Amino acid sequence: MESFIRDLLGLRNSVMDYLAVLAVYGALFLVMRHANARIELNFRKSFWILFFGWSVGVFVGNYVFYRIGIMSFLPWLNNILHTFVWIGLCLGFLYAGAYRKPFWEQFALFAIFSLIVKWAEREILGTWELDHFFFIQGNLAYVIGWSLMDGLYPLLSAIGLRIVSRYVRGVVAP
Repeated sequence: MESFIRDLLGLRNSVMDYLAVLAVYGALFLVMRHANARIELNFRKSFWILFFGWSVGVFVGNYVFYRIGIMSFLPWLNNILHTFVWIGLCLGFLYAGAYRKPFWEQFALFAIFSLIVKWAEREILGTWELDHFFFIQGNLAYVIGWSLMDGLYPLLSAIGLRIVSRYVRGVVAP
């Protein structure tokens, strides 16, 4: 049972720690809403496609990347919240409001928000602790490296939506 709890919550993490992480997500979502109050009606189908694609893909990908040694282990609850709430809902919402902006601005927004979340999860939950990002040594390189990779969310989303729009009606393909 102890191993199950450790894998679910992480070493020395409590439900209160996860509530703190959700508070960080909520605070950042409020900042996002300041620039974009809601998802446009014509973009809602695209939002849900991105939600499911990114949430499921990154949830599985995080575990696969851990198994091959390029990511640290995210406890299961952290992985679920990070992928479904943060990436699926929050970053999907951010993209719905930012997809018309220049790519450099989208990249910066996603990388900055990602860095804040990874830093918060690292401080609160002790995750994102690997000591290298591919061949670059240091935990800071690891956190910044994956944050910069998250800056590619808008580009990959635009490509994915263009592909899906060929087969699904009503998808906004930027």
